[in-house]
Amino acid sequence: MKKNRISWLTLAGALLVAATVQATLLIVDASSETSIGKAAPRKGDVRLPPLKNSRILAANEWPNACTLVDEEDVKAILPDAEDLRQEQYPVYVPSIKDFAADSSWKESNRSDSGRCDYTMRLPGERYSATHFWIRVDAVANPKLIAGYYREAAPGATRKMYGADLCVLNGLQDGNGSWTCRKGPLMFTVGGNTTTTFEGQYDAAPFIWRDKVAPEFIRTVTAKVDRFR
Repeated sequence: MKKNRISWLTLAGALLVAATVQATLLIVDASSETSIGKAAPRKGDVRLPPLKNSRILAANEWPNACTLVDEEDVKAILPDAEDLRQEQYPVYVPSIKDFAADSSWKESNRSDSGRCDYTMRLPGERYSATHFWIRVDAVANPKLIAGYYREAAPGATRKMYGADLCVLNGLQDGNGSWTCRKGPLMFTVGGNTTTTFEGQYDAAPFIWRDKVAPEFIRTVTAKVDRFR
């Protein structure tokens, strides 16, 4: 009988410890939620030359993608980000000469800094598990961009986030990426995270897709507007 009492006391003690641990985890989880800020674009160096008629800007003259969304822009949208790192990558693009008036147009199709990637650590992540990227897809006369966009991003019908048109790619993973056009610029933004955003019970990829990515799009379109 005495042994049974000891066993029950031991079990009760173990349950109490487990409940305490669980409560602690819940408290930690609650304090590990990530907040979402607002696009607050600075000027940046994204001035584009006049692109009249059917002029196409060669890829080697494209703006640096890291000026479209710079580190301060990222921190404005994800104020809890730590260990933020930036990397530039070259982009090789297909010619859009088929949409130009002069089909003999030939220029470099390589942009040394056409893509910009950011890695960071958000609340609840033990390492830099959050990734955002932006890629320049084309720069040309706005009418030419509109024609190219219809071929490259079919299905886009809505004007949103300050862009002329945007289309969501890759719904299968919940995050997806957005391809948009604004005036003479066509670009794509994407990313992923393992963090839990405010008001969510767990990591929700659609929050990144529907709440975070649009702020990055607004950042880009505001900068393009400023210099047009």
